Amino acid sequence: MSAFIGGVLDFFIPTHLLAVTALGLLTGQCRSPILVMTIFAAGLLGGALAVASAMREVPSATTLLIVAAVVAALVVVGRPVPLFIAACLAGAVGLFVPINAPPHEITISSAIAAQIGLATAALVTLGLVTLIVTNAARPWQRIGVCIVGSWIAASTILVLALRLAR
Repeated sequence: MSAFIGGVLDFFIPTHLLAVTALGLLTGQCRSPILVMTIFAAGLLGGALAVASAMREVPSATTLLIVAAVVAALVVVGRPVPLFIAACLAGAVGLFVPINAPPHEITISSAIAAQIGLATAALVTLGLVTLIVTNAARPWQRIGVCIVGSWIAASTILVLALRLAR
């Protein structure tokens, strides 16, 4: 049980929160949010399998921040994006979240529990943000969604600039 909780807590780092929140904002603007969330879940599974296969270390934090910046920039536009683009971005975010937070457990069962905790936290966060955005019907609420998207875009670009300046 503690490995599951550890996996949930591994999700709550700024990189993951920025990417998944931006994706939730974008998913709430899509015509088919359930399909995008399903592709995100499939990406989480693919990322967990990539971690389990002990692949080489990749710069997943930087890649996740780049994808988050793109997703947030699309949210700022305020128009529905084509489903194919939203699906590709959801798959990319879902793939890189587990790769960015590999479990630090000793046993295989604990590592699986940690991955399940991470995926659960990611899916719940995505679902909550998507639900909030789909229920934002008033014009001022839609403007608020664009403002949050612009903050996420600015934050991710600032972090990327600091990372790449080193």
